[in-house]
Amino acid sequence: MSDDRDVATRRLLFWLRVPYVADAGLVVIGVWLLLDGNGVGWWVLLFAALRAVVGTISLFVIAPRMMAARRREP
Repeated sequence: MSDDRDVATRRLLFWLRVPYVADAGLVVIGVWLLLDGNGVGWWVLLFAALRAVVGTISLFVIAPRMMAARRREP
C-alpha cells in the first residue's frame, strides 16, 4: 500500500513541477516581445510571475500538507 502512495506522491510532485517549464517558455516569449518593441511582453512576464508564485505555493505549502494527510490515512 505504501508503494502506491509513493507513486502517487511522485506523480503529484511531477505535475506540480511541470508548469515551471511553461513559465520559462512564457518568460522567453515575454522577453522576445519586449525586445521586439511590443509592450504586451510586460503582461506576459507578469502572467508568468503570477503562475510561478501560485506554483511555488502549491509545491511548497499545499503538496506537503496533502502528502501528510495521505500518510495518516489507513
